[in-house]
Amino acid sequence: MNHRVTHLKASHYFSVASQTLSYTKAAEQLNVSQAAVSQQIRLLEEYLGVPLFYRVGREMRLTVQGKELASHLTQAFEHISQGLESVKLEPLEGTLRVSGLQSFVSLCLMPKLWRFSDLYPGVNVKLFSSDEREDIHSGKVDVIIDNHKNTDDNAEQALLLSSEVIPVFSPALAKRIGVQQPTDLLRCWLIQVDLPQYRWRTWFNEQQISALNSDQLLWAEVTSWYMGISAVKAGHGVFLCPRFMVQKELDEGSLLQAYPKALNTPIEFYLCYAKSSPRKKRIQSFVDWLLEIDNQCSG
Repeated sequence: MNHRVTHLKASHYFSVASQTLSYTKAAEQLNVSQAAVSQQIRLLEEYLGVPLFYRVGREMRLTVQGKELASHLTQAFEHISQGLESVKLEPLEGTLRVSGLQSFVSLCLMPKLWRFSDLYPGVNVKLFSSDEREDIHSGKVDVIIDNHKNTDDNAEQALLLSSEVIPVFSPALAKRIGVQQPTDLLRCWLIQVDLPQYRWRTWFNEQQISALNSDQLLWAEVTSWYMGISAVKAGHGVFLCPRFMVQKELDEGSLLQAYPKALNTPIEFYLCYAKSSPRKKRIQSFVDWLLEIDNQCSG
C-alpha cells in the first residue's frame, strides 16, 4: 500500500467546502480567495476523474463520490487535529497528574502541597497514591514518585531525596522495654516492610547479631511504610522505616528512635516524567518545587 499522501492541500480545501457547501464561505474560513478554493477543488476533481460538486440553481451540492470522499476526509482531518493537539505544548495552567507511593504521598507530599498551590494557583494537581508503578508513557500520569531507578531513555529522572532507615517505636513501648543494646529489641514485635534490603535480619547482622532463629521472633511484614508507621504509632512493635516519614513524630516525641544505628543502606526516592510530555511547563514547575522542599522532607 502506498502511504504517500497526494493533493493534501486540495483535500483540505474540499473538506472545508463540503461542510459549508459554499466556495465563498470556505475561502473565508481558510483565509484565501474564492478562486484559490475553486482551483484546488478543480485539481482534485481532475486527479480523481469524478465531479465532487454539482449545482441546483444557486446551491452547491455534493455528488455521490463527493459525499463519500467528504466522510473520509472529515474523519481524517479530525484525527490529524487531535494528533496535533495531543503533542502541542500546553500552557502552565491546567491539570497535573501525579502518582506516588502511598506513604510518600500521605506523609510528605500532602502536608506541603498547599505551598505549591499558593505558588501556582492555575495548576490543578491530581494525586494518585499507588504502590504499583504506572507507565509514564501511558498518558494517565505526568509525574511518578517512587524508589525505582529509571532505565527508560525516553524519560527524565531526578533523585528527590535519600533517607536513612531507622528503628522506631512508641514512648510507652520504650519505657516498657528499656532498650540498652540491640538484642533488647528482640523482645519486641518486629515490623518490616516487604522489601528485601530493609529487613530486620539485615539490621541485626549489621549490629553483629547473627544466627537469629526466626521461629522464636515475633515478626510482622507489611506492604507499605504507611501501614508499619500506623502500627507503631498505636504502640505496637518496632518498625524499620525512613527517617523523613516520621521526622515530625520524632520531633514531637510521639515516636522515638529505638536504637541509634540506622541501616547501612539508605532509601532513595526518585521522580520521573516523560521527555516528550506536552505538559513540560507544568511538570517543570512541580519538579523544581519538589526539589526545593527536598531538604524539608529528607533525613
